[in-house]
Amino acid sequence: MALEDVLLRTGEMEHMEKLLRHCARDKQGLGPKEVLETVVHPLLDELERYIVCEVSVVEDPVHLKALVHDWIASRLDG
Repeated sequence: MALEDVLLRTGEMEHMEKLLRHCARDKQGLGPKEVLETVVHPLLDELERYIVCEVSVVEDPVHLKALVHDWIASRLDG
């Protein structure tokens, strides 16, 4: 399943958008391409690696939502 599908199916897309905005707030001088390269892609890649490491088979949607939600929340708090 694609990461976008995971975010949509778990209802965590808006939460991820909040994290992306949070991480991009101090990158205001960068253009869109630089923000994609320095903020968006690295965060999405990190989340994808985390999910692959933590989920070995098709997960219960409730567990997957909690996993993604907790990962995003930990980045917002840090």
